[in-house]
Amino acid sequence: MKYDRDEAIGKATGLFWKLGFQGTKMRDLQEHLDMRPGSIYAGFGSKELLFKEALNLYTQQSIHQVRHYATQYDNALTALYEFVKTQVINSRDSSQPKNCFLAKTVAELDNNNAEISLWAQSGLNKIEKEFSVVFKQAQVQGVLDPHADCLRLAKWLQVQIMGLRSYGQLQVSKEDMTDMLDQVFSSLPKATPIK
Repeated sequence: MKYDRDEAIGKATGLFWKLGFQGTKMRDLQEHLDMRPGSIYAGFGSKELLFKEALNLYTQQSIHQVRHYATQYDNALTALYEFVKTQVINSRDSSQPKNCFLAKTVAELDNNNAEISLWAQSGLNKIEKEFSVVFKQAQVQGVLDPHADCLRLAKWLQVQIMGLRSYGQLQVSKEDMTDMLDQVFSSLPKATPIK
């Protein structure tokens, strides 16, 4: 039976994101991908390698979204704000899990799966670097303090997103979530206007 590799990775990503690495059994993959175990092993090598493919896909999709928002707005901080809003507020209405797949993976895995945990951490680092690029654009545009450490701000933003996404799983109104998001962005070091 033929299968579309990209489609299979996409389906596996959704399943792994929902159930986690340890919670996803080969039988789950077989049913969800409509593939036999031999086909899964032949196509991906192992559950671990398929999981890494899923982490890669999630990372690339996240980076693509950040870049997309950066091209849609003249103000780079507005672009980041809208990206984060989509991740932490608008996504609450979707059927996707609410936590970041990469952060969830790091939190789930123990020393027995250290290599996969490091793979997920690498994905988080790549997304942080993309945030850093957008923060640098904001400096060029004159809306962010030119002396701000963009990579440090990117790490800080990643922490804020993780926290907001986790907190958003509670019965919190969209208005309260928006207020918290506004507070996050109002605390960024803005550029001092030239007098």
